[in-house]
Amino acid sequence: MATGMRVIAEWRDTSGTSHARRMRHQGWLPGIIYGADVEPRKIRLNEHEFSKALRQHTSEHLVMDLEVTGEGARKVLLQDVQHHPVSGSIIHVDFHEISMTKKLRVGIPLKLVGEPTGVSQQGGVLDQIIRELEVECLPTDIVEHISLDVSALGVGDNLTVADIKLDPAKYTIITNRGLAVAAVEAPREEEVAP
Repeated sequence: MATGMRVIAEWRDTSGTSHARRMRHQGWLPGIIYGADVEPRKIRLNEHEFSKALRQHTSEHLVMDLEVTGEGARKVLLQDVQHHPVSGSIIHVDFHEISMTKKLRVGIPLKLVGEPTGVSQQGGVLDQIIRELEVECLPTDIVEHISLDVSALGVGDNLTVADIKLDPAKYTIITNRGLAVAAVEAPREEEVAP
């Protein structure tokens, strides 16, 4: 399960671009907590500590304990991480308060492993078409990524969502089963100038 992270935050009552910019300049990261039974509430976190903790994970969809000053910890799903378009630094985070006994819909990253025979022996090119699989599962079943072995793919072969084997007792796949996840394409012939 993609969990184990503990985050400490404080409530904030300011909003707007100038407040957010000032907060980030002071080392704070603006965020928000929302959920089915709670009103959205604004928080701020230590930007350095949060970024450092997040770097230890390959996915940004994590279940974590969020402790807001003056209150106990609550289970949350890191729903969205917004990055600065140029620097790539984190500029805002959204948390979704969750129940550990209710299924939720999440995107789990797909990681291709192995070298396809179509690439190593036939000169093909591997193309990953889908990078995330949308599933419904309990928070305890969220994983950082799903590994897919592509070593058997030859030129012209593809791997579809239907080929992904997950425990049906834990996961309901939402993504269209007919979609191709990865394919090995024939090498492109270079055009020779006349």
